[in-house]
Amino acid sequence: REDVYSYEYEDGPGPDPKNLAFDTKNGFKTPWNRKIINLLLGELRRRGDEERWPVSRSEAYFREILQDRYRRLRTVWTGAQPKVTEKGVLETPVEVEMRLIAKKDEILKVTRQTTRRRNTDDKEEDLLAWQWLQKLVKTLGECGMSSEESDLENDIETVLRVKNMVWRRAIERELDIVDHQRLVDDDIF
Repeated sequence: REDVYSYEYEDGPGPDPKNLAFDTKNGFKTPWNRKIINLLLGELRRRGDEERWPVSRSEAYFREILQDRYRRLRTVWTGAQPKVTEKGVLETPVEVEMRLIAKKDEILKVTRQTTRRRNTDDKEEDLLAWQWLQKLVKTLGECGMSSEESDLENDIETVLRVKNMVWRRAIERELDIVDHQRLVDDDIF
């Protein structure tokens, strides 16, 4: 663009603070893009002071975030530029749109497959854990579990004492999970 060239090589006015536009053909280290990042940093400082943000961050922190955002913007912009087709001509806007949609659909498909695979694996692991816990509780029976509630029969209060057995210490966490799940979802039991 003419204004970018004018600013970098002549005495041009530079980016318009009311209408900022990056020079996406180049990296963030060009004078034009550095000026825009500095303007955005100034705006962040002003708004942070004005709005009394509860957490203050260093200028280097915000600069790194802005530069990273610019890199992502440039990657998207570069991907949306017309490419040369097999016939040796540039893509039309419709062909660019179709290419971008196809690429996005492929990314979404891979993401869905990965998520489905991950969720299936988690369910299988959960099922195995619950089956193991169920087998453990059945094996232990009533005598293997301690009761936190006292029974009142004929106005005589029965006090139950927990036996601290060696084998119980190793599965205390698992038994707590069972007790917690019973309270959260009582229709399972």
